[in-house]
Amino acid sequence: MDKFLNFYSKYPWVAIVIVIQWLATAFIIIYAEELDVATVMGVAFLSTVIFSYFGFKLPKG
Repeated sequence: MDKFLNFYSKYPWVAIVIVIQWLATAFIIIYAEELDVATVMGVAFLSTVIFSYFGFKLPKG
């Protein structure tokens, strides 16, 4: 468990961005009237992968 917490304490902004993105996705799905939920979830998943790749791949220095 300590390794998990240490990993995310090194990259707090990546975790914050991903959490905010998913909260915004949930808000959009709940309150939008006519919406293709599968498309919104696909875009959210793809952007999570992109944020994770670039956020965790860039060296902290």
